[in-house]
Amino acid sequence: MAIVKFGTSAILGILATFGLIVLMYTLIDSSDVEIDLEEPPKLPNVLHVERDPQPIPAPQTITPPVAPTPPPVRPPSENEPPPEDVVRRVLPPGPGPIIVAPSQRPDSEYIPVYTPQPKYPRRAQTRGMEGYAVVEVIVTTTGSVRAPVLIEEYPEGWSFGKASLQAATKLKYNPRVVDGVAQEVGGVRYKFSFKMAK
Repeated sequence: MAIVKFGTSAILGILATFGLIVLMYTLIDSSDVEIDLEEPPKLPNVLHVERDPQPIPAPQTITPPVAPTPPPVRPPSENEPPPEDVVRRVLPPGPGPIIVAPSQRPDSEYIPVYTPQPKYPRRAQTRGMEGYAVVEVIVTTTGSVRAPVLIEEYPEGWSFGKASLQAATKLKYNPRVVDGVAQEVGGVRYKFSFKMAK
């Protein structure tokens, strides 16, 4: 009984498929061949804008500026003494600037030019501890420092002083100059602060 139903369904399916194929072929074959052969109508190009061609301007040539001629150098006369504060040395004309070298350095105080960041003590960093340390050094004639001494540390026992002493050896200064001569300066204090990043 089931075999008869299956066979009947299969035969009906095959017949329906065959009928659809024949119908499609008939529709395709009976289409209007003349319509397919006609040239499609031209649609206006909406995006095309007619413009008058503009001539391309010729590239402009840029002439480099002429270097100004230096003023003539007047040799000093025998009666006129050279200036005491500045000795001028004029280079031949060229791309380099004129160098003005002072005969002696002006007086100045020591100025820090490089302050290293001390290493944060590991134990204080893990506990979130902040503090500071004050170190005293001697600024030499070359601007380096020597003989660092710990003056103050807060809070004590967290190695802020030890880290500051290590960083103090790398401090750099412009040395003090008096009458054109660099001088060594003692008792220079510097405060290193230790703060946690926010």
